[in-house]
Amino acid sequence: MNTLVTIRVYSSDPALGKRALAEAFAEFQRIDKLSNRFAEKNLPHPELSDVYRVNKNAGLKPVKVSNDTLAMLDRSQYFAGLSEGAFDVTVGPLMDLWGFGKERYQVPSATQLESALALVGYKRILINETEKTVFLTEKGMEIDLGGVAKGYATDMAVQKLRQIGIKSAIINAGGSIYALGLKPDGSPWRTGIRDPRDVDKIIAVLEVRDAAVVSSGDYERYFIRDGVRYHHILDPVTGQPARKLISSTIVAPQATDADLLSTAIFVLGSSEGKKLIEEMPNTSAVLVDASGVINCSTELAEQIEFIEDTGYKVLGNI
Repeated sequence: MNTLVTIRVYSSDPALGKRALAEAFAEFQRIDKLSNRFAEKNLPHPELSDVYRVNKNAGLKPVKVSNDTLAMLDRSQYFAGLSEGAFDVTVGPLMDLWGFGKERYQVPSATQLESALALVGYKRILINETEKTVFLTEKGMEIDLGGVAKGYATDMAVQKLRQIGIKSAIINAGGSIYALGLKPDGSPWRTGIRDPRDVDKIIAVLEVRDAAVVSSGDYERYFIRDGVRYHHILDPVTGQPARKLISSTIVAPQATDADLLSTAIFVLGSSEGKKLIEEMPNTSAVLVDASGVINCSTELAEQIEFIEDTGYKVLGNI
């Protein structure tokens, strides 16, 4: 997943706490192996990656995959339809074209973009739930689960912690947070929302329990050419970096949904993103646009504290 994962658990039984940590981290490793798009480079046994095998057989034949990969794809396809393609796991060719897949950055030409866009389209993923197979209909298509795998792995880790009996824990998977229960002193967990233009600072603090807080922003993976910032959250329709927002933070009961929504809404922007949030129960958002305006769900009023003098204008209108 190319990110740092930290897990903190609280338990009166040290042995139980250590076991919980080991099993939670094992879930991240397991999902990473299944979803690793660059398994040929990253894994001693590339065939263990479902995504690698599906991509390798694009246009050739369906590939049998695990229940976890099916679950990630099913949820991704649901949000792809709900967002009318703003989220699309078939952006692999676009990611590679811009150089985000292999960290060899370039600004592609219009012709190159046109060729890559011809391989993008979530409706061309054929999933057979009975046979547990996935088929990409055209050679050259590639799925990239970077927008869902961290969230899904987080949910699987939380499930393990609960099964073991842990009632207080916090997971941070590269900025994707899950707060399990309350802190040992009985207070809610507090997590900061980064300032997208100064990532050493925060613009707000959220109090949460039994919820995921996931942020997407143009500050995470990007390069600058001729004074222009090109980031990795690509609009699957245009092939260009999405420009309507500079940061989107989602608070939701499940990290999988928060992960998917943070990307979809980043692409859609505040106005269209608001409609998507309204479709999801118990889900809220904090969205920052390039003009310095923060749109915040009114439901968060009791659990969010904005930092003063950050230069942003806060609107509670989602």
